Amino acid sequence: MIGSTATRPSGANDTGLPLAQDLLSGAEAIALFMFGEASEANKRKVYHAAQKLGLPTFRMGATLCARRSTILAWIERQESAA
Repeated sequence: MIGSTATRPSGANDTGLPLAQDLLSGAEAIALFMFGEASEANKRKVYHAAQKLGLPTFRMGATLCARRSTILAWIERQESAA
């Protein structure tokens, strides 16, 4: 194995979380993580932030997905820039 990946547990990311715990699948899960509630308004906020504000998301098929760790890092960058 090359570099630090040899010491990382299988499926872990840079935060040490297993991928299954870091992955948010669907706008509802992302809204719940970011806003504490998965209302229709909050899901629309997620789509808007992904399309217009640079919220780091990706698609698996038709499902909008994101990583908790990546969203937290994005929020920290937004705070630093403010």
